[in-house]
Amino acid sequence: MKHWKVLPVVLMILFLAGSSQAEEKSSKETHAEKVKAMEDTFWAASKAGNTVKGIIVEGNSFFNGTTAPQDKPYTEEELLAAKISAERNSKLFILAEDGTLYYPTCKKGQSVSQSDQAHRIPRVLTEEQKKEGMFTWSNMVPLTGRKVELYGEIYTGYAGVKGIHIKSIYYEGEYLVGE
Repeated sequence: MKHWKVLPVVLMILFLAGSSQAEEKSSKETHAEKVKAMEDTFWAASKAGNTVKGIIVEGNSFFNGTTAPQDKPYTEEELLAAKISAERNSKLFILAEDGTLYYPTCKKGQSVSQSDQAHRIPRVLTEEQKKEGMFTWSNMVPLTGRKVELYGEIYTGYAGVKGIHIKSIYYEGEYLVGE
């Protein structure tokens, strides 16, 4: 008779364990759906002109006069110095095609304790890139000096610099660290 009091508790624990396993299974199944939705959103925004196209520039070299805005912002020597500074946590910006500077930032209302340029950004791939098995994510440091297209929330900035919370990124070629 003493064990009848424990039975409802055991049944509740088994029920909760089973439901959490079902949630885990469904989240694994929906990863492909989440990626597809992210890609669809990006391509629709790109087609509508709601993405930011530009070059990732390193703040020190950009603001101290060692480089100037141009189609290719860095010479080989400047690019090496910019990448070293970026690896040492110098701030990175996106110089858009229209000349606007964007500062990558966290989502509005959220604070972070580590560099936002180090987090993994979901990468949008073309069908050809998918067949080649390219990285499905990226972070900004190895992309210093490269042309990218970004989708995300744009925030009103200060002194002509806008904030952007990057949700996805697209660029040509492979994500090569150290090159």
